[in-house]
Amino acid sequence: MKALHMVAGALALAAAGAAQAVVITPAVEYTSAGTLSDSRPFTLGYSFSLSGPVTINALGYWDNGRGSNHQVGIWDSAGTLLTSTTVLGTDPVVGHFVWGAIPTYTLGAGRYVIGGEFLGDGTFNSFATGIVSIPEYTYGGDLQIFGSGLNFPTNGTGGTYGQNGIFEVSFSVGGGAVPEPASWALMIVGFGMVGATLRRRTRAIA
Repeated sequence: MKALHMVAGALALAAAGAAQAVVITPAVEYTSAGTLSDSRPFTLGYSFSLSGPVTINALGYWDNGRGSNHQVGIWDSAGTLLTSTTVLGTDPVVGHFVWGAIPTYTLGAGRYVIGGEFLGDGTFNSFATGIVSIPEYTYGGDLQIFGSGLNFPTNGTGGTYGQNGIFEVSFSVGGGAVPEPASWALMIVGFGMVGATLRRRTRAIA
């Protein structure tokens, strides 16, 4: 029994120490954009629709260079929060966004809202041009709501911020995290510990 506990401990150590790498494939990106500033907190985002199911693995917040943390979430059209995360200032940057990994989540065909927490401490992204997106994606329109934290944005802007609006957030499509090369080594060490424990246990019984 003691050996089994040690085996379980070794496996847990290997699993817990394994760093995970998520492959980021932005569902929507842009070539260039302008910026505006505001000192008030908002949730800034937009509505979009999908023509078919899409699996997402990360949420992105515009890389404003400030290194702040921002909550980002996706809601259905009725305002139910489906998935969210806090994108850390130390998370990886791909394209124009900082990306926070999430457990994979599949969005079916339909209308959704994505929004991110603007802290009111600087600039936000707007007037985006050169939009590139996955085939299933169609932009709806800007949405925002005043207040701190992450809130379901319901107020439109009437196109005030350009054809593609406030481009503060995005999402990544693809599968889940896979162990990074260094993590494989750690897992092998863990399995090695398991094997050594079992061999010692076998000799003790013999």
